[in-house]
Amino acid sequence: MMNRVLLAFAMKEEVAPWRRKHRFRQVEKVPIPVSMTFIGATEVYVALAGAGAPYGKYFNDLTANIKPSLAIVTGVAAGLKPEWRPGDVLVAQSVTGPNSEITVNSDPDLLSLAVNCGAKPAPTLITLPRIVRTVEEKVRLGGHADAADMESLPLMQQWAAQAIPSLALRVILDPVESPMTCDFEAAMDAHGQVRIGKIMEQLARHPRLLPDFLRLAQQSRRVLLMLAHFLDCFLEQLNHQSPAPGR
Repeated sequence: MMNRVLLAFAMKEEVAPWRRKHRFRQVEKVPIPVSMTFIGATEVYVALAGAGAPYGKYFNDLTANIKPSLAIVTGVAAGLKPEWRPGDVLVAQSVTGPNSEITVNSDPDLLSLAVNCGAKPAPTLITLPRIVRTVEEKVRLGGHADAADMESLPLMQQWAAQAIPSLALRVILDPVESPMTCDFEAAMDAHGQVRIGKIMEQLARHPRLLPDFLRLAQQSRRVLLMLAHFLDCFLEQLNHQSPAPGR
């Protein structure tokens, strides 16, 4: 049985380095742009949920149409503990929300496969409704979680409800001691995508932010290349397992 994998990213910039390594073709445009390729014997689908998962409500139908054997939510995350450094690929053992009322666990077989490929197991990933921008808030959240994102929990909930083995996989972009000085949320459109023109407007109004922005942009390119390399390793190993873990 062929493995069929659905990967959800927030923003197109997060998937771009990996997309350039493979020949994707668009298979759906509405309501979510979806593209697919083959990596070995694995059929791979990529969909954008948008930052904060504004398109998360469409993933139930998307998942029902694709019928993946497993699903992964991935992209960048903010580190909340000092041991996690930029470029570290974390695989979350569990995903929770700001009030810790809901917790979804990653599939244990997929988690083991990710660790075998070099991911670092992290007990808890927290999904928040906004970007964590200050060091003080990162340190406070670090008492409850290892890293923070804005999309994993709602998608993992949907996949768990459909009994689809799933995984939350994140690469650390900004470590706990680094504030996020640019207001990326203010630069986002309704689709959860950052508009570079709005960032340029911020930098024009506040030139002192430019060094931080350039440093973050360079770091983003580096860590996303590391994520792309990891995804290739993971899917290559998955090709050697049939059926997919968890099934």
